[in-house]
Amino acid sequence: MTFPLLHDPGPLRDTQTWFCKIPIIGSQVSYLRQLQNERALIRQAVDRGPVPESEWSGREYDKTIRVKLEQIVISHAYPKNATFHPEDPFELMIVLRYGDLDEVEIIMDIEDAFGVNFNDELHRRLVNEKMTFLEFIRHVERNRTR
Repeated sequence: MTFPLLHDPGPLRDTQTWFCKIPIIGSQVSYLRQLQNERALIRQAVDRGPVPESEWSGREYDKTIRVKLEQIVISHAYPKNATFHPEDPFELMIVLRYGDLDEVEIIMDIEDAFGVNFNDELHRRLVNEKMTFLEFIRHVERNRTR
């Protein structure tokens, strides 16, 4: 691999401490920590710079699906100039574990755009198997209804 991929940011701020369980104050602290975790992940995409198109060459995929998925993800969670690598874990692209409901909007937009159902099996594959962006594009190609 010649280009850095998105990875779990660290160290993460703990959002489940006893302090975060205090009514009103704790929920604010927990939310701020969650935002810091999300920003740490998104900062990776900015810090690594643009992914060269050469990283995509030689791979078979539907470019129209790729472009639409990138537009959806960027519109909800990333800066406008963000780019993604075909081997980036799609779970991290959609901020599934670190987001503040951005992931729900991203998932709903993907379902609306392609008719792909985000069922438990797909969630398991995204998280446990670290499905890549390229694998997700191919999943959409096989399962789209629109």
